[in-house]
Amino acid sequence: MEVAQKLGIESLRVHSDSQLIVNQVLGNYEVKEEPLKKYVAKAHELRSLFKLFALEQISRSQNKRADALSKLASTSFGTLNKEVLVKVVKRRAYEQLDTTVIQVMNSWMDPIVRYLTTGELPSSKIEARKILLKSQRCVLPDGVLYRKSYLRPWLKCVTPEEGGYILRGLHEGICENHVGP
Repeated sequence: MEVAQKLGIESLRVHSDSQLIVNQVLGNYEVKEEPLKKYVAKAHELRSLFKLFALEQISRSQNKRADALSKLASTSFGTLNKEVLVKVVKRRAYEQLDTTVIQVMNSWMDPIVRYLTTGELPSSKIEARKILLKSQRCVLPDGVLYRKSYLRPWLKCVTPEEGGYILRGLHEGICENHVGP
């Protein structure tokens, strides 16, 4: 929803092939089960973010994407000859995730980004020279720092925390046992 607000999207048209869900959200049917009440409340909360909101019930034959997903869900994964990525979401859409900033870490990129955006250099001449030299090899499109090269692709600069996350993802995820092609 934040993306829609940033892009300036003011209207939303939703199509559903479920007559029950459409009428529950519109208030024509009573919602009896507690989890469905939470989903309907979340739908109303999201609905209030738009100036214009339309929810329409359509026949299943018109809902090709939902039909394709239902066929995929009913297919045995062993018979698929293409790779299908499935993400299991363990959190309900109506549940709020409470977050708190515990600690803000300074990054090695901060002085370079500050120089590239505002032209501000450290007061120490030695540190200022280091930043000037490093910043000549860097570029900052759309607020993302890259190390540029003429013969190779640009390298995205990451914080130590992001680097740790990437390495964990490689060693625990797709390259877990280093077995296979």
